[in-house]
Amino acid sequence: MASENGIGKEGGWRDRKEWLLLLLSLLLAFIVWLIHSLSLQYSVFIEYNVELSPSLQGRTRSAESEDVLIIRGRADGYYILKQRVGRPKTLHVTAPSASVRHRSGDSFYVVCEDIKSNIVEALGGNVDLEFIVTETLGFSFPEVASRKVPVVPNPSVTFKPQYTQIGEIELRPDSVDIYGEAGLIATIDSVFTETIYRSGVDAPIQGICDIVPIRRVRFSENAVYYSMNVVRYVEESVTVPVAVTGVPEDKELIVLPSDVTLTFRTILDGSRYTADDFVLSVDYEDFITTMESELIPKLTRMPDNVLSWSIYPRYVDCVLLDSGNGDQ
Repeated sequence: MASENGIGKEGGWRDRKEWLLLLLSLLLAFIVWLIHSLSLQYSVFIEYNVELSPSLQGRTRSAESEDVLIIRGRADGYYILKQRVGRPKTLHVTAPSASVRHRSGDSFYVVCEDIKSNIVEALGGNVDLEFIVTETLGFSFPEVASRKVPVVPNPSVTFKPQYTQIGEIELRPDSVDIYGEAGLIATIDSVFTETIYRSGVDAPIQGICDIVPIRRVRFSENAVYYSMNVVRYVEESVTVPVAVTGVPEDKELIVLPSDVTLTFRTILDGSRYTADDFVLSVDYEDFITTMESELIPKLTRMPDNVLSWSIYPRYVDCVLLDSGNGDQ
């Protein structure tokens, strides 16, 4: 009995193997047939959207057809299958401006037979063109305007401790010509670079950065060179007296406190600075104009290497006296 069960199982396994081999053979046969079929040439109708570039003077360089181009031609199955999947593919056609005819306003059209050789060239040998079904293709070529606009950098830069940037990021070129439809160009005042990412910077940086594209706008330059000067700095503090300027002879302007703490950052080059290198002052005209008793002193003199500064306290109280009798 056990022997019979063993023979039954073995027979069942052999049958399954034969079925699997049969299915695998059919699958391989189908693949071979499919590859062979796709390699054959077929005469079929194919649809394309057409992007035409005729270089019309004073108008956009290219436009996509308002109509679908239908042709009949011979192509292999691979190409036909690729064209039939999804929406109609776009055919990029370059044609002489003389072949483009004007309807009205921004509306133009081409007779397909007039650009037949250009269509054949755009097909690139993938299709043997038999004939063109579509008679004409319509396009819109709006008038083009141009203007020069500045390029604005978009930095995202972090520095190592005690390092900082000097001046602005320099761009070359710092402006570009933009081209596009007049209504669109009129709304653009500047263009921006892609984000300039740098971290842990402790030395001058430079590089090339792309300009952020704008739909339906063409730039005279698509990238710019940028550079940034970076230096090491030290932070120091000095006590500086607050001077008073522009006070009439019969008046006296007193500031409280008379000295403030000036904290400044300067390039690390070995130079040492004292209070005499700085002049902080408040002006009588500012006091009269604002009619406020508190003013922010202005730093009217400092060394060239000072990068930034702050004072404490930020405001000083001002008291106006008559110098003759001391009355307020």
